[in-house]
Amino acid sequence: MAEPQGVTDDKIVVGSHSDLSGPLAIWGVPATNGVRMRLEEANAAGGVHDRQIEFIVEDTAYQVPLAVRATNKLVQRDKIFAMINGTGTAQTLASMQILDKAGIPNVFPLSAAKVMFDPLSPLHFSYFVSYQDQAVGAMKYFNSQGMTKVCLQSVATEYGQEVTEGAEQGAEELGMEIVFHGTHKTTETEFAGVATSIKNSDCEFLLLGTTVKDTITLYATLRQLGWDKPVVGNMVPYTPLAAEASDGVTEGLYLVTPVMIADFDDGDQWRADFNERYREKFGEAPAVQAQMGYNAADLLVMALEAAGRDLTVEKLSAAIEDIKGYKDPFGGPDASFSAEKHFGGDSLVLVQSENKKWELRETDLPY
Repeated sequence: MAEPQGVTDDKIVVGSHSDLSGPLAIWGVPATNGVRMRLEEANAAGGVHDRQIEFIVEDTAYQVPLAVRATNKLVQRDKIFAMINGTGTAQTLASMQILDKAGIPNVFPLSAAKVMFDPLSPLHFSYFVSYQDQAVGAMKYFNSQGMTKVCLQSVATEYGQEVTEGAEQGAEELGMEIVFHGTHKTTETEFAGVATSIKNSDCEFLLLGTTVKDTITLYATLRQLGWDKPVVGNMVPYTPLAAEASDGVTEGLYLVTPVMIADFDDGDQWRADFNERYREKFGEAPAVQAQMGYNAADLLVMALEAAGRDLTVEKLSAAIEDIKGYKDPFGGPDASFSAEKHFGGDSLVLVQSENKKWELRETDLPY
């Protein structure tokens, strides 16, 4: 049997399209560093079945046309076997159209959009619980606290629409009522009108489908107006920047997320060693996106090892489906896959901003 594209006697070629210079470089750069770090560890340990993993990254600057160009280069010129940790939903969707035609797997992209794994395909695998299910998880948690009326504010994008669908699904399943739904453009910076509308509604908590800056601004505006009910977002604003916002303006903000920022001072030796090695290699502290990239590459290495020496796309897909109870080395929720479940997360966690840090409030949240 002929070896698949990107696999030779001594090498496996893996590609990634990432934002290394654009508006999401704050995600793309550390995530790529994390992938690279894990793959270099695997190579230093002898590779996978006597093959070294070659990792080729193309910068998209978070632009869809550049993601298309990068994917074409990686597929046609570099002959990749698989794409890993592609950055951005729209960018990855465009990339997947090319990869699907070539029969090349797209694994563990840097997007929690449901379309990364649904509809089911042997070529598509995601690490994250979707934005939609993160919204459902938030609805379930606050419903368990006796709340039945929710306000929803989201950006007018595909991401915002997915959060909206999760809110609607949660409301229907739980008998809750969405009493206000507002949307805004990603460029908006003034939320006095939105905040007033939320304050004048009778909702018991606010669910967000927002990014980082709009989360901070809207939350601060609501608190300035005296609205003190719970506000909950998802993994998108889960960054130190949001917790550290000036004058503690995000104090009390909740987030439901499928990943967890590691505590590198918790006494866990592996995490302490990782922190030291990452800082030495890249000259900065490892962001949560570096953890995401590292875990994505760790899962890929695990699957490549399980697939055996006679590597094929079909064997890789089956090997990922066989991964059960993957332990996030950074302390986040376990991940499992199956023939019917092509995303990893088994549960969610609830964190809250306190004293400019994200503090863990609940683990094993269902969705």
